[in-house]
Amino acid sequence: MRIAVEGCMHGDLDTVYKSLQYAEMKHSIKIDLLLCCGDFQAVRNEEDLESLNVPRKYRAMNSFWKYYSGEEVAPYPTIFIGGNHEASNYSWELYYGGWAAPNIYFLGFAGVVKFGNIRIGGLSGIYNSRDYHLGHYERPPYNEKTIRSVYHVREYDVHKFMQVEEPIDIFLSHDWPVGITDYGKWEELVRRKPYFEKEIQEKTLGSVAAAQLLEKLKPPYWFSAHLHCKFSALVQHGEGGPLTKFLALDKCLPGRPFLQILEIESEPGPYEIQYDEEWLAITRRFNSIFPLTRTNATFGSVDLETEDCRQWVRSRLQARGTKPFEFVRTVPCYNPSQSGSKGSFSGYPRNPQTESFLQFLGLPYLLDCMSKPRDLSYSPASSNQRGSFDDDSEAIPIDDVDELEELAEDDDEETKIRTLVDSIVMERREVVFSATLFILVLFSIAASPSSANLSFNFYAASCPPAEFMVRNTVMSASSDDPTIPGKLLRLLFHDCFVEGCDGSVLLQGNGTEQSDPANRSVGGFSVIDSAKRLLEIFCPGTVSCADIVALAARDAVEAAGGPAIQIPTGRRDGMVSAASNVRPNIVDTSFSVDEMRKLFSSKGLSLEDLVTLSGAHTIGAAHCSAFSDRFKEDSKGKLKLADTSLDRIYADELMKKCPSRANPAATVNNDPETSFIFDNQYYRNLQAHKGLFQSDSVLLNDAGTRKQVEDFATHQAAFFESWGQSFLKLTSLGVKTGEAGEIRRSCSTRNM
Repeated sequence: MRIAVEGCMHGDLDTVYKSLQYAEMKHSIKIDLLLCCGDFQAVRNEEDLESLNVPRKYRAMNSFWKYYSGEEVAPYPTIFIGGNHEASNYSWELYYGGWAAPNIYFLGFAGVVKFGNIRIGGLSGIYNSRDYHLGHYERPPYNEKTIRSVYHVREYDVHKFMQVEEPIDIFLSHDWPVGITDYGKWEELVRRKPYFEKEIQEKTLGSVAAAQLLEKLKPPYWFSAHLHCKFSALVQHGEGGPLTKFLALDKCLPGRPFLQILEIESEPGPYEIQYDEEWLAITRRFNSIFPLTRTNATFGSVDLETEDCRQWVRSRLQARGTKPFEFVRTVPCYNPSQSGSKGSFSGYPRNPQTESFLQFLGLPYLLDCMSKPRDLSYSPASSNQRGSFDDDSEAIPIDDVDELEELAEDDDEETKIRTLVDSIVMERREVVFSATLFILVLFSIAASPSSANLSFNFYAASCPPAEFMVRNTVMSASSDDPTIPGKLLRLLFHDCFVEGCDGSVLLQGNGTEQSDPANRSVGGFSVIDSAKRLLEIFCPGTVSCADIVALAARDAVEAAGGPAIQIPTGRRDGMVSAASNVRPNIVDTSFSVDEMRKLFSSKGLSLEDLVTLSGAHTIGAAHCSAFSDRFKEDSKGKLKLADTSLDRIYADELMKKCPSRANPAATVNNDPETSFIFDNQYYRNLQAHKGLFQSDSVLLNDAGTRKQVEDFATHQAAFFESWGQSFLKLTSLGVKTGEAGEIRRSCSTRNM
């Protein structure tokens, strides 16, 4: 199969297609498919130009409208993704993907299709850290802010890609994966684009989200555009692992390297674009949490069972076929003879392709659901309140290569380009500093003295994607295994309560904390190791294992449906890990309230913190031995209830799951009702006398803790608010900062 890859189209389809036809004639070859890496500019009429984020002097109809109207037909099947210069109103109509014109297919904001037996995936837009965690709140007509934010990549779309298990052969992204320059001749790139050097050195050139997907998907081919230059790289995923061939291409201009033709192995043709079964199943599973306001999706509420969904989709595809629904025009085509007759905003047309697609998957149509009014409001005054930061700038300080090149066209002095880049960097840093200062004031009131040298945005300069990479690692692992959040939360407790939050529980070897029997059932280590490996690639020797444990536990709570909170970072890794320190410093499940109060008090934690942090038992699981003291064995070897404070029916269920001499590996969920959801059910369980551990049940019986249990059982919001405060204190226990400790290269061993 011969595939042509094009960088930024900028609406010039005529030139690209004619170039390919010339190549076919000159080299006697046949091209099967064209892929475009963004800035396609599918502009149908003059009204669409109002949704295209380019300076007015550069707004032009170009040639896509001919293919939309049927005046021209694309000579090759064409698949494209969106960039940061698109008719975003039309892209939104086809959010899930579909025919933008006959024989021209848009992959949607995120999508996977098959062409023959080749799987092609793509992520539209560019990365911007400010908008990444928001929902898709923008709707046409766009204002000066939303016309830019609408094309920013969102975590929701990336998270769907993180569920993909079957191999993807080709992946498209508009901006480059951050760090990709390490795998190619970056010095040569800098000679051609000197204003890239600073961002390459700081590892801010490119998309953090794309880098995460590159690590997850490991496709044989990855194509990008955006930076208007040709650059190739070869990424080896681990020793002896698979290879990814990366290629970025220029925009369509004379004398520029904007096209590449390659030949890849495939089954014999003819080929056609087809729906992908796995991607449709993922789309169906996650559409229920499609975030349509500024609020992010709650990933913990998604049903993680995939096989039933796959079978359902498979049966639908077998009945209907895999070809996408047919192209339908939804607005009038541009008419050159009536140029300048642009009308007013014509509303929110529903694209019949999208409607048919959603009906096929049994999903509701949500794209015309409006955000709350505050989501679309924007005024210079509200912008000024945030400082001097330019809302136009993107996550990479070189925010828009087109604007840099426009400046160069207007004035050839290269120093002006450098001035533009430097000014954007300075403005961004001023805002980060201001926000950090504000939060530090709040933090200094609530945090313990040992946390004095921690700070929010600690890695803003040394490793900007640190928290994002930990979060995505946790979210991906939690999607695959719903027990992960409980394991990560328990891991944090066992780390912080012993030597302080210093990662000492991660060290392996004889006599370390891990060797104590109380820690042998602790899990979540593989998630920490995965995050650390990724961070060592992008920010070697920078992010501590202690911070990864704290951030992972925080993100685990959110992954399970709990509150999203911010915590400071800057912890360093401890040098001491002794098994003898474990038992005196952790709560035993048989403890009374007084015993727990004494232990918590020794850590600087209050009785309120004790009740709040016990709510961690709303997720997770325990081995039978952890609550065996609540039962006794009769003369026949059968278990009987010893603790009469336990609900009888619940006790019978526990004895069935953990009979006498049960398998030591057997476990029971801490919360029998909502086992994998972080909520206030734990406290309602206590009221119903269904606390799994003795140390849980005593909280209801003690006069000093009963009222708080009852309040949290009734008001989840109160629990979540208290959780944020207590969790902040927990993650600040005994931290090592400054010159204390070290930054381990591997979390399981001290540096040599």
